[in-house]
Amino acid sequence: MNCLSLLVSFLLLAGVQDDARGPGHRYGLETAPERTPGAIRIASYNILNYFDDVDDPALGGEWDDKDLASSPRQLEAVARAIRELDADVLALQEVESAEALIRFRDTYLKGMGYDHVASLDAGYYRGVEQSVLSRIPVTAIRNWPGLSTEVPALHGSGARKDAVASGYRPLPEDPELNFQRSPLMVDFKTDTGYEFTLFVVHLKAGGLSSAYRREAEGSKLLELVAERTATDPGRNVIVLGDFNAKHSYKSMRLLVEGGLVDTMHHRATEPGDLDHDLWVTHESGRTLDYILLNRPAINEFVPGTAFVLGTLHPGDDYDWRKDDPPAGHAADHYPVAIELMPRDSS
Repeated sequence: MNCLSLLVSFLLLAGVQDDARGPGHRYGLETAPERTPGAIRIASYNILNYFDDVDDPALGGEWDDKDLASSPRQLEAVARAIRELDADVLALQEVESAEALIRFRDTYLKGMGYDHVASLDAGYYRGVEQSVLSRIPVTAIRNWPGLSTEVPALHGSGARKDAVASGYRPLPEDPELNFQRSPLMVDFKTDTGYEFTLFVVHLKAGGLSSAYRREAEGSKLLELVAERTATDPGRNVIVLGDFNAKHSYKSMRLLVEGGLVDTMHHRATEPGDLDHDLWVTHESGRTLDYILLNRPAINEFVPGTAFVLGTLHPGDDYDWRKDDPPAGHAADHYPVAIELMPRDSS
């Protein structure tokens, strides 16, 4: 064997070959941890533009849904992840409607006990919304389509310079200051009387040009949480979903500084850090999905139960703009989950 052959063999054995990797498991856990007896598992999952095969007459033109139906093999992959997750309460993003969600549940999730469904039109032009599947009874549902996110102290006349000085993104001349997709607020009550509230969010996507909208949405989100707890300070509140932001972004920092606790704050945050890949929530290698708790709820968080459940990564050569995803691919996001131990079960 010549020197070149020896070098190639060495590199192959060392795993230092073409950097591109094909489809396979890359991020998060491969299987969900065992459940804590008596705890409630709460999870969030962006399931990538789920549309059923029933034409919605309210969606037309550029956003007509008749050709957007999710493939059965994608929905089967999503369902496998949900079954592995085994959450008692599952928050979802990018769902067409309550009716579509019920069809998905009845077709792919039989026997999981998701008797309770919450989903409301979020006011988004693409026709997807936030939703919930739950084994725990739902007592109230609300959202705020088109709600203004303008904060006078930050966005009002003469406030632009002060806002930039305090770390917010500068506003364009004609800013959009409203929720692109309204949060979904859902109240729950167990058979034993334990109550809690979820705010399911899907904040504005995009790069730095959209940062000001995420920051405005985050500020308004804190206001909505404060309104929900104004007359019930001990209310357990969970804010979860796709925040479209890294943990270091201002839109995330203001939520934590505003009193919400990141249940995965201990995560490794930089590529190369030990266990970093266990906490990535998007196939791009970023962490964009979170479960945040208010102070009463953090007292019932079970330490060590937060996790990301990985699903099939489509591979480095995959281009979502033009390629069909490989068989077994569920979504571009991965589910995140935690457990709470209700006081009445402790």
